[in-house]
Amino acid sequence: MNTSNKVIPLHTANTIDDEASIWLVRLDNGNLSDQSRKELKAWLSADKRHQVALKAMADIWDGMDEVLLNIDDNSTKNLSLWPILTPVIKPFLLAASVSFIAILLWFTMPNNVQKDSYVTLIGQQMDATFDDGSIIHLNTNTRIETEFSDEKRIIKLIKGEALFDVAHDPDRPFIVYAGDRLVKAIGTKFVVHLKPDNIQVTVTDGKVKMSKVPLNTKLTDIKKLNSTTIQKDDVYITKGEKVIVGSNQIPKLTHIKPENIKRKLAWLDGKLIFENEELFDVIEEVNRYVDIQIVLKEPSLHSIRISGRFDLGDSEALIEALELSFNVKSLRLDSNKILLTKKI
Repeated sequence: MNTSNKVIPLHTANTIDDEASIWLVRLDNGNLSDQSRKELKAWLSADKRHQVALKAMADIWDGMDEVLLNIDDNSTKNLSLWPILTPVIKPFLLAASVSFIAILLWFTMPNNVQKDSYVTLIGQQMDATFDDGSIIHLNTNTRIETEFSDEKRIIKLIKGEALFDVAHDPDRPFIVYAGDRLVKAIGTKFVVHLKPDNIQVTVTDGKVKMSKVPLNTKLTDIKKLNSTTIQKDDVYITKGEKVIVGSNQIPKLTHIKPENIKRKLAWLDGKLIFENEELFDVIEEVNRYVDIQIVLKEPSLHSIRISGRFDLGDSEALIEALELSFNVKSLRLDSNKILLTKKI
């Protein structure tokens, strides 16, 4: 018969209950260290019976509170409950009633999770610096949600455009989620613009990796994605490159000259700069920054080429330039709309 020097202790139901009792008391004291918190997570994940035991202990104590409150004060003078209750309540002598749901939420959250939202209105810009040193610049009519933890830095771009200047931290990936794409920074500076019909990513420094994900993916699910493997739809974008991709389309990568990148980022300085661009595209860009929408009625006006430098939100300067130089007249339809047509 073979023998072994190794002794494997078996976790009996009683042992598990005892451990659950101890953890419940420590949780209620509220003074768990980071190391103890990691140990709790490890204990809970080690055996599915551990979570069941912890919940059962919490439920027992909640129920015991009710029983004791219903006992008449006079009758308790001559009634000793200790022999009966000792096996159940001894581990809880230091504990008050504890909500198991609160405990569950507490230990499953990553350490030091920080959630925030940032919003700009039409015509507004905003700068914000994160604790890790990363900086975001929000353009007009933009909204993002952030979730930073010890493991990852995740940003969801819900609408609009933002420039991300990422502080390098190889142990905490910086990921921007927009539409059906994830953009993972690899020590970089880049812009993500979420438009109604596509997503545009421009890298001004460093490198990013764009991956396809299901639309409306939750931030909690993004944490589980494996960003180390290369998938079929993945695209690497480096400094001076731009990718435009529509939903379920193949990404289109183009190279951009440094001067053109600077022009596209003029909004950081409160300017819009156009160089030989079609009027349709110019109007679309200007409309992002003003409550009054400019409308081109005639298709023949769309292809007029425009160059110029304008202050953000100064649509009147653009309209005046068009009327003086391009045989165009403007007509205010209401307080929020201006129609541009050809002069007769």
